[in-house]
Amino acid sequence: MNRLMICMFVLAMCFGLNVSSWFKCPNNKILIENDLGPGLVLQYHCHSRDDNLTVANLQFKEMKRIVFGDKLGRRTRWTCTLKHGLYMRYSKEFIAYKAGVIDDCDKWRHWIAKRDGIYLIKDKKLPAVFKHAWIKKTK
Repeated sequence: MNRLMICMFVLAMCFGLNVSSWFKCPNNKILIENDLGPGLVLQYHCHSRDDNLTVANLQFKEMKRIVFGDKLGRRTRWTCTLKHGLYMRYSKEFIAYKAGVIDDCDKWRHWIAKRDGIYLIKDKKLPAVFKHAWIKKTK
């Protein structure tokens, strides 16, 4: 009887932790938006363990969309570096997305670069929340 209970517990845990991988799961998204102001360019570079995007620029009010799925058995993490200003003097590197213990479905991280820092709208829940201040490089 004890073995049956243990077997049922293990099966229940396996099913509970992997249920999202058995069903079709929408992709997760990272959005990066330039709200620095007219004429100001935002440079971004994002990467994960499996993907490395090239360094690119966004003009004012432009947006970059990164779509990906979590890997089964590995926690997905995306790190981004945002830069702006003369000689890209203002910058910040941060974790843009980190998967939970259980595979996540349709997670949405909207990062907005403003003059005073970087804001986040998480899973479409307004308002945007201040998350990171810019770090100014000195010569």
